[in-house]
Amino acid sequence: MQFIVTPSGDEVAIARAEEVVILEGALSLYVMKNPNSNIAVRVLREVSSANESRMERMEAEVERTTA
Repeated sequence: MQFIVTPSGDEVAIARAEEVVILEGALSLYVMKNPNSNIAVRVLREVSSANESRMERMEAEVERTTA
């Protein structure tokens, strides 16, 4: 995973798909064991959303190339 600082000062994490899946699994386990951890729940929501978006883009690309 790489972290990039944008010109506006924000940080962006760049990860391979495998890393995202591992991170999502680890966060899910942590949230199950610590359901009151608001930050973990928020991070899990963001990671899951990013992973779902990636999956949708991949499916759309498969459909586009096989059509």
